[in-house]
Parts: sequence; structure tokens; C-alpha cells
Amino acid sequence: MGSVLNYIDCPNCEGEATDDFYYKTGEEYVNCGSCGYHFSATIINREKRLDLLDESDWEIKELKKPYGAYRIKTYQSIATQCGSLSNKKEYNQLIKTIKDDVDVEFCSISRFTKGKLVTETIVDMVEQRDDVVNPG
Repeated sequence: MGSVLNYIDCPNCEGEATDDFYYKTGEEYVNCGSCGYHFSATIINREKRLDLLDESDWEIKELKKPYGAYRIKTYQSIATQCGSLSNKKEYNQLIKTIKDDVDVEFCSISRFTKGKLVTETIVDMVEQRDDVVNPG
């Protein structure tokens, strides 16, 4: 597969979103790490040739008005996990789970509300951990 990765204005918050377009298949994935907007167009019937696909062969998903976007960094990984929250129930569940997880080094949630992006830090152990790893 070949893809073109581009940065576009998010249709929800107008921040920077990534658009990953697979030019050989026509599949597309748009994600905004600021507000949680998500769009995906994925082929679900891989048995057909591309030129024979119709609407029933595609799965289209769009999270137009997300509750927010999260970023989680654990001590065991150099990567940061990012994702979208669909509603307040998912937000509350994430908060509950993260606050009790001793492996979480950093977690923040950003939301697009009342025309502004607002970021909430849930866990920030970066400085404390750095003191343990690099004493003095």
C-alpha cells in the first residue's frame, strides 16, 4: 500500500489534523490530536477488485463532535498513546483508570469547548521520575 500523509485543518476545531490517504485503495484516515475528531473510510470487502467496489463494501466512521482527545505516556515506552473520547462517560472512565495506574508518567486531555481548545493535565510525573532516574 502507498499513502500520502498530509496536515489539514480539522473540520471540528480548525487545528492541525493528520490526513492519511491510501492512494492505491482510496482508504482515508483523518485524526485531530487536539480535539479528538476522527474520520475513516475503510474497505470491508477485500475480496472484490477495487474497480468493482460499491458503497456496501466500505465502512465510513466519523466522530464529528468528540468529547476530547487524550495523550498517555507510560514509563515503559518512549511512545505516547493518543486517542479520541466520544462522550463524558469515556472521559470519566479514563480519569478513573489513569489516576490509579502507577505506570502512567503523563496524561492530558484536550477538549474543544466554547470555541477554544482547553487542555487538562491528569497525571504529570515527568519531573518526579527524572529526579529518581537522574539523582542530583
